[in-house]
Amino acid sequence: MTHWLLPFLAVDLVIMVIVLMTVVKIRVTSFGVTLRNVTSIAGMDQLRALETFARAQHERIGEYMRSNWSGVPEQLPAVISSLLAELESTAKAQNLPLERDALKAMLASSLRAHRIGKGNERSEAFKSVA
Repeated sequence: MTHWLLPFLAVDLVIMVIVLMTVVKIRVTSFGVTLRNVTSIAGMDQLRALETFARAQHERIGEYMRSNWSGVPEQLPAVISSLLAELESTAKAQNLPLERDALKAMLASSLRAHRIGKGNERSEAFKSVA
């Protein structure tokens, strides 16, 4: 009876790995961050600084977006650009070694957590933001 169980488990494991890889790829690329540039975005020091900065700025990001974005998808890139510029200046004022790409990833994550805009709207907006 166990002679058919091992091939079944092997096939099930392969399918599970494929599904997980696909889901991770979709989730990661929806923020404009791919697995290739995650390592170039930040080293360990930058990741720690980014985590601390993200926690401190999360509520500010939500308030800024609610007060400056009316919900029109065409306005989203401009609002994100201005917010990103403010976040950069705040990070520089705090002497944090954060690159623009790392701030973009942090901002995308915060917007998703606040449920601001639809996923495809945010994705398109971040693509147009330099």
